[in-house]
This record gives sequence, C-alpha cells and structure tokens, in this order.
Amino acid sequence: MTAAQDAFKAALKLGLSPEATQYLVTVSMGEGVWGQGWSRLPAKGSLIEQQTQALGLKGDEGAGSNNWGAVQGTGNAGSFPHLDHHADDSPYKGTFKRYLTSSDGAADMARILLKPNVLLALSMGNLHGAVLAQHDNGYFELNPETYYKAVARNYQSLTASLGWPNLLMAPQNIPVEAPEVPARPLPLSSGFLSSDWGPESSTELSESEVIEHAENYLKETPNGS
Repeated sequence: MTAAQDAFKAALKLGLSPEATQYLVTVSMGEGVWGQGWSRLPAKGSLIEQQTQALGLKGDEGAGSNNWGAVQGTGNAGSFPHLDHHADDSPYKGTFKRYLTSSDGAADMARILLKPNVLLALSMGNLHGAVLAQHDNGYFELNPETYYKAVARNYQSLTASLGWPNLLMAPQNIPVEAPEVPARPLPLSSGFLSSDWGPESSTELSESEVIEHAENYLKETPNGS
C-alpha cells in the first residue's frame, strides 16, 4: 500500500464528507506528506541545518509522529521538538504534537483545517474557494493563489493515483469567489512545512517522487530548483 493509500484510509475513518476527506488528504500531502516529511534531515550546510543545530536538534525528531500539519502542542503520544520561526522569521525551538496513529493525526488536522467556511466551499465542489477560506482563517500566510496552485496539482495527482471521483475541480461546480462565511482566525503555529514545495507537473506522482519533492522543500529548493 502506498503512502497516499494509507493516508486516504486513515482519513476515511473520520466519517467526513467525501469532499472534506479529499481536501484533508490533499492539503496534508503538501503540509509534509501526511507526517512523513518529519523524518527528513535538513540539507548539509543549509540555513535550516544551521538553525536546527544551533537549537541542539538534528531535524528528524518528528519521525513517526503522525503529525499531519505541523500542529504544535502535546498529542496523545506526547510531543517532539523542532525548528520553527516567529513572524519575523527568527528561529526558535517549537514543541509539536506526537500521535499514536495516523488517524489521530488526521483528526486533529481536520479539526484545525475544516472550519465552517472551508466546509461550505467544499460542499459546493469549490477547491479554489476552500483555499481562500483557509487563508481567511489565518492557516497560512503564503499568497493564496500560489497555495491554490500547489493544492490543485496535488489534488490532480491524488485523483490519478487513488482513483477517487473528481468532486472539487469540476468546472461547473466552481463559483468564482469563496463563500463569505465569518470564521475566527485559528492560525497554524508552524511555517516549517508548507505547500510551496509541490511539483509543477499535474501528472501522477510515485510515492518516491512525493518524498523527493518534500525533501526539496527541506533543502530550501522548492520544486527541485
């Protein structure tokens, strides 16, 4: 079973709508390959390696944590330390959740990600609107159109590899704007893992290619550039 299949299986256990399940798996692919990105050491000589070592860390302390979205705090299996950055980009040692199972990590990610305005956009099959709502909620600071392009690429890749129905990118189901639903900002604390490492290609990716692109992000070379 591939990493994508394992992640989809874990997400299905949550009992979400098909649209919400697909979105959770897609966004979490970009936020660190469903927790697998934590096992990657920073590139030798990189700024991330320097900052990590200055904090007395190696960089792979989160391996096996089942943390799907760089969620900070203490989970049902404890926690682990990892490099994080303040809003001014200064580094500090963050504390991130460790979970007993992948489904536990997926459930906490869903709690943070799937706010009412995001769910409303998803119920209309509006992937773009869901990303805009996610941005409005303070989940990420990256330009929302850049984030959307990465999410769309990953959604197309997962649609090809998992064979799930295209529920979120059918043109007739995509309103121009995101639904305007008030939501209290609940930012994700970490900027360590984000979707800007995603591949440019919309074709199906192998599991090794997904890991490679995650590694490119950790090497500070998004898209392998």
